[in-house]
Amino acid sequence: MSAVALSIGTAAAVAVLLGLPALRAKRGITDYVRGWLQRPWKRRGSRHRSTAESLREDASGFLRQYAALLQSGRSQSQAWADLHSHWRSRDPTHPLCVLSERASAAEHSGLGAEVGLRRGLQASPSGTAEGSAPVLREVLERLISVHALSQTTGAPLAGLCRKAAESLEDSAALHAAIRTSVAGPQLTQRLLTLLPLGGLAMGAVMGASPLGVLLGTGLGWACLISGLGMLFLGRAWSGRMIRAVARNV
Repeated sequence: MSAVALSIGTAAAVAVLLGLPALRAKRGITDYVRGWLQRPWKRRGSRHRSTAESLREDASGFLRQYAALLQSGRSQSQAWADLHSHWRSRDPTHPLCVLSERASAAEHSGLGAEVGLRRGLQASPSGTAEGSAPVLREVLERLISVHALSQTTGAPLAGLCRKAAESLEDSAALHAAIRTSVAGPQLTQRLLTLLPLGGLAMGAVMGASPLGVLLGTGLGWACLISGLGMLFLGRAWSGRMIRAVARNV
């Protein structure tokens, strides 16, 4: 009787932990558990990723717009003015609007867009959304590089800008692949963390009284302490490897 009560209590604890009442929304058990396991990872990284991804996509379009304006016969000064006007009408606080404003002002003052871009690179990213500062720096460095390469070699700036846009798109695809590769180990880590709870529940159902053994004997305490130590060590080890990969996202 005590084994049955213990098994019921353990199952109830696991149900509360997993939040199974949410299954009333007619979601399958497998889908719900998978979503619950992935939820903390998504919650921590979703805002950072969405900001960086959005800026990277916008920057690719920005470079293609600049290339199209130059190819249509607009001068660099006119192209930067048009870009600034477009992005200001879209969002005056957008990082690319600030970037184009600096480049346009430098062009109109006779210093050249490259000077304005370098000033933007040296400026503090205050007001830049979290996660977008590295992307903005990458865009500025690419723009400075294509301007310097065009001036040095005489290569058409429009073609170099298109190549830079393609490079940004390849970078976005690489970041997406890294995020996909990280999701699997992250899910496995959470599943392995929950396995001991399943073992306790199974042992209780079989009448082995696992909690009584763990908490009522010296050998049980030794197993409990060593098991928890191994569990935390495994989480720390796998978490470190996952963070090392996710750092590049």
